Amino acid sequence: MTWAAVALTLVAVLLAAALVIVTVSLLRTLRSLRLVIDDLNREAGPLLEDLRGDARKASRGLDRVDDLVGAAESVTRRVDGASKAAYVTFASPVVKVLAVGHGVSRVSRKLRGRPEANGTKEDRPRGAGSSPGRKA
Repeated sequence: MTWAAVALTLVAVLLAAALVIVTVSLLRTLRSLRLVIDDLNREAGPLLEDLRGDARKASRGLDRVDDLVGAAESVTRRVDGASKAAYVTFASPVVKVLAVGHGVSRVSRKLRGRPEANGTKEDRPRGAGSSPGRKA
């Protein structure tokens, strides 16, 4: 055997040994990874169930809030409609009654011979308020 054959055999044995070492190391890493995955699955399962439960509760809460908002909008529409109906029903007759009342009071004052009360000093009868001989 020549020295080249011995060197090639030695290199092949060293490469085979390195391959065995790398394979063993890879197997250890895979076992460790498998343990980590198992731990993760064990811990994540209950957490995911809790998360699903919380999401269901939140969804039900949002449904309730949506129902409340819908009810509030309905009440708002009804109150708005009722106030408009009340305005339309009472506004015109009330204004007419007030106008007729004002007109009747003016006519009755004229028939009695009293001047209309506009809130000025000239409309006040003598003796009401300050007298002309006094100084304030």
